[in-house]
Amino acid sequence: MPPSRRPDPRAALFALTLAATLAYAALPLTARAAPDPTQPWRAAAARGDGPALADLTALPFLYEGRSLDRAQFIARAVPGLFTPAVRRCLQRAPAEAEDGALVLWCKPYGFYLRPVDGAWRLADFVADLP
Repeated sequence: MPPSRRPDPRAALFALTLAATLAYAALPLTARAAPDPTQPWRAAAARGDGPALADLTALPFLYEGRSLDRAQFIARAVPGLFTPAVRRCLQRAPAEAEDGALVLWCKPYGFYLRPVDGAWRLADFVADLP
């Protein structure tokens, strides 16, 4: 009769790792953890950081019927659009996919982020006034 062998703990660890990997691979792509492309923009908005927001905006930016360059965007659009209430809201607003854009709704605005030059940038906004 052969001597009894103890199970190799490495085999059990391998089997567990393989099972977890296969379970993760079976998840739909939307359920997998992925970086939030809106995170740099949300962080800049939370700080009220005009220069960082300008870096994350497709310029020139149309605001109040005017096409704004970087300096004008920082001076006019940032204080006008990013009030303290909107900045707080943007931290928890879900990003909704719409025609290739990600839209964040914070009354009274919808902010449209679109891929521009390899990064998600604020491309435009809409005012949803009562």
